[in-house]
Amino acid sequence: MEARWWTLRPAQSLKPASYVCPFCDGMLHATSEHALVAPEGDVSKRRHAHPECVVDARKHGRLTTEDEWRARR
Repeated sequence: MEARWWTLRPAQSLKPASYVCPFCDGMLHATSEHALVAPEGDVSKRRHAHPECVVDARKHGRLTTEDEWRARR
């Protein structure tokens, strides 16, 4: 998904659900520590991701925060 910037937040739930990480296509469970990433703050399009995948995407410039995006403008 293309976005100018992303919101990121930690997540963990007791909900018995599984998700597919958008970065590695691996499964993750809602009960595990993970991250929610939303393009341009649109929580209706949020995705659940492994924390290490988020760190890697940030390291490679694929998950720019709103503050970082605004600073470049």
